[in-house]
Amino acid sequence: MSSIKDLELQQQQQETPPSDLSDPSDSHDSSSPSSSNSSSLHPIPTPHWGKLIWHTIICILVCAHIAAFANYLVYRIYVYSKHPGELARRPWLIVLTTCEVIYFASSVISAADLVLPPRIWRPRQSLSLNWEELPTVDIFLPCCKEPTDVPEDSIQAALAMDYPKHQFRVLVLDDGGDDELKRYCEELESACVKYLRRKKIPGVPHNFKCGNLNYGLEHSDAEFVVMMDADMILHPSFLKTLLPHIVKDPKVSFVQIPQSFYNLPVGDPLNDACGFGYERVMIHRDTFGAAPCVGTGAIFRRKHLDEIGGFQPMSITEDTMTAFKLFNQGFKSVYLNRKLQIGLTPWTFEGYIKQRQRWCQGAIQQFSATWREMLGPKSKLSLVLKVSFFWHTGYYFIAIVNLVMLLLFIVCLALHLDLMIGTSHEARRVIIQLAIFLIFWRLSWISVWLGLPQSIQSRNRDESHFWWMTPFFLQTIYKSIFSYSSTFTFTPTSSIDRVAAQAKFTKQPALIKFFLVKLKHVKVHIIYILLVLAVVAYRISWVAKQRGRNCSHDFYVIAMSFFLLSTCTHMLVPIVYILCPPSYKPGQRKGLLHYKEKVPHFVEGDHLPKWHWSAMFYEAIANVVVVIFWVAALVIAVTKADRQWCKTGAV
Repeated sequence: MSSIKDLELQQQQQETPPSDLSDPSDSHDSSSPSSSNSSSLHPIPTPHWGKLIWHTIICILVCAHIAAFANYLVYRIYVYSKHPGELARRPWLIVLTTCEVIYFASSVISAADLVLPPRIWRPRQSLSLNWEELPTVDIFLPCCKEPTDVPEDSIQAALAMDYPKHQFRVLVLDDGGDDELKRYCEELESACVKYLRRKKIPGVPHNFKCGNLNYGLEHSDAEFVVMMDADMILHPSFLKTLLPHIVKDPKVSFVQIPQSFYNLPVGDPLNDACGFGYERVMIHRDTFGAAPCVGTGAIFRRKHLDEIGGFQPMSITEDTMTAFKLFNQGFKSVYLNRKLQIGLTPWTFEGYIKQRQRWCQGAIQQFSATWREMLGPKSKLSLVLKVSFFWHTGYYFIAIVNLVMLLLFIVCLALHLDLMIGTSHEARRVIIQLAIFLIFWRLSWISVWLGLPQSIQSRNRDESHFWWMTPFFLQTIYKSIFSYSSTFTFTPTSSIDRVAAQAKFTKQPALIKFFLVKLKHVKVHIIYILLVLAVVAYRISWVAKQRGRNCSHDFYVIAMSFFLLSTCTHMLVPIVYILCPPSYKPGQRKGLLHYKEKVPHFVEGDHLPKWHWSAMFYEAIANVVVVIFWVAALVIAVTKADRQWCKTGAV
């Protein structure tokens, strides 16, 4: 934690003249001193040519990866077309190629977020506002059964905002009926705080957090409203940093900043920080004013919300639903990569999973409710926004492809099913094309992460998350398809954490039963790992006995085994997390914050993910070993060196 002296120095550096409200400089936005007598736009600084050059290199690698992937698929399909009889006898190859085509499509869509020119070398013009121009703002703090001290800290931080007290209020929107919180707000005796509790009529949809926010709109007459979560603590400069970017441009509906967490476990094993989304995707989408809302740390223009009927209740993720509704009206957003809010990530694994599944449910609901409106002929969304809207939901359905691919490889290994047809020359060319594609994919994947906080660790956490979350997303997709109405339920993460934490104090059963209970959320992961280990051991021993009688077949056995074993390392992540949970506990929350006169304070950027040595294990498995394997395969295939030990020269 930063010392009080450091904190005071940081605040002094961020102070502005009393006659203006300006946007401090940062890595995303540049500013210079401005006149306090007028509203002005500062000159655009010199472009960051180094970052422009690096972005060009990334684009080249990403395009090379896409081109190599396409080349591999085209040649593979060409070989199939030459040998239709063999293909008919191996229908599993059709399934494999279908999965590969879907992965290719997802790669093309994902590449759009990487090749879009980020605003990083065209910084936003720094804005300032006259003191007389400062608009009114209401900060919405929706609560629902969190421990009372959590929203209390959020209220204190909001009241400490560096903004005229008569120009903003904190509206505490209590959906949990917390009488203690109500007394706390009343005892503050501040005109800046208003406690609100809506009445919920049984049988009438109350729309969870969205309904709570709309209840706040009914009691607000401010020009701008801030959406935040109950656990989020805002930096004193939050309003003066964000407001100029929405006040000066009437087409901007909201300004969004990233989330940071002060209880983030060392090493960020579950990828809570979402570094790629905040440090890459959001910055690139901001180029076209298409960065979505993430549910907290956003300031909205009240007039635009009124035009669409308030926050949108058609999905339990009202943040992105409302954002796309505004985009479809021709409005835009601004994303500032400023760490001006810190909050709590779920304390328990169960809370984390339920949160992610809720996001998946919300995305599916959003698509189901509005796909005609967003993608139809009357849509006002740009092509970038249409792709973004589609992929916001489509990403979760890749879990189905993951399942099919993994099961297919296991079955092919266990039943000795061949993955190659055609002549030895064609088999060799397929291996060459596959190796080139995978090498370029890995190089492009590494390049896009460079420059991010803890880039090696974050990259590996993100890749692991892609695999180990597959069973949980599949569960949500199944529920959404076969029991759609049941997905419109909402349990606050804090309530899930509380129940999970209380369960730990119950009397533990016998050892075996204990592990079954403790690992109940990862039973699929354990079964998968044991199954893969058994099948791989069986096939590798079989290949060893054959001693190179069919090199093309042996290569695919080794490649599939290597791939399945690498996914096993990713599936270990939640198992290890449950058996060795982070040291931070809910009771330590206040100790993770720095207080000054009972008000929580933090230094911007002080809560980035911290390094853990385990990231190097995944770096070795997922990057170093993978690249070495496929480079070796490429060299052997090109030089035909395999013939030295292959008895039949099958390749």
